[in-house]
Amino acid sequence: MAVKSKTSNEKRHMQAVSELGCIACRKIGHYGTPAELHHIRETAGVGQRSSHYEVIPLCYHHHRGVSKLVPSVHMSRKAFVDAYGSEKDLLDEVMALLGR
Repeated sequence: MAVKSKTSNEKRHMQAVSELGCIACRKIGHYGTPAELHHIRETAGVGQRSSHYEVIPLCYHHHRGVSKLVPSVHMSRKAFVDAYGSEKDLLDEVMALLGR
């Protein structure tokens, strides 16, 4: 199955989300941390990725993780949720920051 290209609206949305900086860092008072985009999993089925509008900005540490000392969504999901909230809650915060 071929991967569908992003539309120009999706690209603009994803750029705006990325420019917010890491949402987890923001919650602890560190603003503007460079971010990667994480497609939230709470709204997607097994083996599926959520839409390009359902992304949250996370820095490398909070996204992929490099140490168990910093909760990351991929290395230690439960610790991440306990520390920063659910992916859906973070998505709601991102959308509010974007005025959507």
